Amino acid sequence: MRRELVSGRIVAALSIFLVVVSAAWRVWTQEDIREMKLKDWQPRAMLVTKVTEAPKPAFPVIDAHNHLGGYRDVNRCLQEMDAAGVRVVVNLDGGSNLDEIKKSLDRWDNAHPGRFLTFALIDWRGLDEPGWGEREAKNLAKAFEVGAKGLKFHKSLGLWVEHKDGTLLRIDDPILEPVWETCAKYKRPVIIHTADPAAFFTPLDRFNERWHELNAHPDWLFYGDKYPSHDELLEQRNRVIARHPNTIFLAAHFGESPENLATVGKWLDTYPNLYVDIDARISELGRQPYTARRFFIKYQDRITFGTDTPPWRDAYRIYYRFLETDDEYFDCSASHHLQGFWMIYGIYLPKEVLEKVYYENAMKALYGLDPKILLGEGTK
Repeated sequence: MRRELVSGRIVAALSIFLVVVSAAWRVWTQEDIREMKLKDWQPRAMLVTKVTEAPKPAFPVIDAHNHLGGYRDVNRCLQEMDAAGVRVVVNLDGGSNLDEIKKSLDRWDNAHPGRFLTFALIDWRGLDEPGWGEREAKNLAKAFEVGAKGLKFHKSLGLWVEHKDGTLLRIDDPILEPVWETCAKYKRPVIIHTADPAAFFTPLDRFNERWHELNAHPDWLFYGDKYPSHDELLEQRNRVIARHPNTIFLAAHFGESPENLATVGKWLDTYPNLYVDIDARISELGRQPYTARRFFIKYQDRITFGTDTPPWRDAYRIYYRFLETDDEYFDCSASHHLQGFWMIYGIYLPKEVLEKVYYENAMKALYGLDPKILLGEGTK
């Protein structure tokens, strides 16, 4: 009897203990969620919307902005391209010396004629040595002569490339004049990435709309006296474009001002040798679908397609969905990576505009394209 009484008291005590722990747990979790860090917030939209599958584009695609330097499996790359209806990819990782460029050309362009266009880079070593600009122009000419299809500038120009005294090399520095002129002489385009999203040049505070990215990647923040302002960098670039009307410039990432399409429109009105590409910026364009659609229709002859994402069919299909459908409020992070806490909307472009954006404008701006590839010939 005594044993049963003790057992009953133990059970009762355990029950009370569990009730207390359960209540404490509920209180603790409620308090925890109220103090949840912004980086842990992953809201799931309750909005029910139409979902349109876009496995293939309406027209053949030229991806005018991509990086293949880290892509090890060439056949897998071609498989992803074919699965997504991409006929040509511009490879911006050709290298900055002739041996590197030749190796890249052999791996991509020469091994698979028509499918890849490899661009050269500039070698910044010896920047302050006498005759550096002329030397680089001659090296670039050799790169073009062995098959490089254009020249790529990273955002390091204007943000990181320095003289010996620690001052940044300006994008419009006269030392680069021979380089720009060489591109014009050989009719090779320049793909130039200048600056970065506007939010990356503002304080990392509670008002910064790209806080989560900058918090995870503090080296992406260019705010402060160490760097030129966003506007100053774009002005430097534009002065170069104005001084070299015979050189074709493709301003990467929608001119790095997709947050301000009115300004991009003014640039296109001012510089007939300027194109913009959409790579890695549909997150910005898709949150302003009415304005973006009007812009694409008005400047349909000056926009090229690009992704800035190693060829992957699912990434391409997000771009197609954005360009071709009127789907609402969908996640585009698979197209590049999460950029901002917002969703995007499709801009359902007319067929004649899609055709220009997908390949016709690239045919005008790029060098070395084989029209047969766009017809599906020689793509295996």
